[in-house]
Amino acid sequence: MCEAKRCYYFAYGSNLLQTRMHVNVDSATRAGCGKLMVSFQPKANRYNKKVIQNYRLDFFRYSKRWHGCSATIVPHNGYEVWGAIWEIDVQQLSSLDFQEGVHQNIYFRFNAPIFLPDGSTKTCYVYQQVAEPSTHYKLTQFPADRQPSYVYKDVIVRGAAEAKLPEVYQELLRGILCNDYKGSVDLQLIE
Repeated sequence: MCEAKRCYYFAYGSNLLQTRMHVNVDSATRAGCGKLMVSFQPKANRYNKKVIQNYRLDFFRYSKRWHGCSATIVPHNGYEVWGAIWEIDVQQLSSLDFQEGVHQNIYFRFNAPIFLPDGSTKTCYVYQQVAEPSTHYKLTQFPADRQPSYVYKDVIVRGAAEAKLPEVYQELLRGILCNDYKGSVDLQLIE
């Protein structure tokens, strides 16, 4: 999470792409990639074992900035969410919170272990939308009201390649059903 004046952030959406990340957090430097999994100890666990909770990538809540739904993560076993790990100055965490709309109750930030390709973990800040979708769709089958825009999906796909996420995960991202908006976006717009 934080080491002195720097901290780690796990990006799975538009902030996978370095040029997007640097719009509001110019101190960001790549620190690798990994997958999000949360380990916790249930109260009623008679074997005293930790439980691993997986997440899935989803798109929910229409974004005026992106002209389509924005990415979120939803707890769901049997899925994986891969992303980029960024090291940022702690002073710029408030800029990241603002970009993600924490002050508008759009996303909230939490700490989670990110599993690295070498088997180790790194604790990072992660953002998740406050509202959770009640219906699960495959990424290739989103109805129109849950689709990201083409331009947003393109930023995510290019960022995944730049972050060197596993090819099988990049293929999954390329298959996301999206709307056909290919126009400009105002990156300073919050929502």
